[in-house]
Amino acid sequence: FLTRSIARPRAGCADYEKGRKNMNNVQKLLAEEKVQKADKTFLIFLRYYGCTICQLDIRAYRENYQKFLDKDAQILLVLQSAPATIAESITEEELRFEVACDPEGKLYDLYQVGAARSKLGLASIKTIRKIQAAKKLGLEHGAYEGNELQLPAVFLLDRGMNVVYAHRAKNAGDMPEIADLLAKL
Repeated sequence: FLTRSIARPRAGCADYEKGRKNMNNVQKLLAEEKVQKADKTFLIFLRYYGCTICQLDIRAYRENYQKFLDKDAQILLVLQSAPATIAESITEEELRFEVACDPEGKLYDLYQVGAARSKLGLASIKTIRKIQAAKKLGLEHGAYEGNELQLPAVFLLDRGMNVVYAHRAKNAGDMPEIADLLAKL
């Protein structure tokens, strides 16, 4: 369930040719045939698997994944985590969608997914609420990986790999709700 093909951003993303030259050592994501499996693909960038907010978001995507499939859409998830972390933390059956591990942040750079300037920049009321919800569910923070200040993002791609919707988070909790994503389909 760890993918091995290259992302190809278009409108509103970093220059593809420049980005492609820097992709050689990255866990690859998103071959066109993978995107063409569904009418629309949500390319979701989270921080890393140990982040409790990310665990909460992954759980929500997993629990609602059938709703995406019912609308001929899929999720491809990008994390800063190492493949070994994902393999130790969750099974393919539990996850239900594919994950690209990008510990070097090359895909984040390619899609211009920024980072906060400080830990304070990660915070918001929504971030605090998500942390509280994660704690209520018994989710615990795991290993720190990648850039701790990394922000999340979501891109909706059509079959031609055109970016038809983009959301770059302003803080760690600033991701669209499931209903909002489904409404984009």
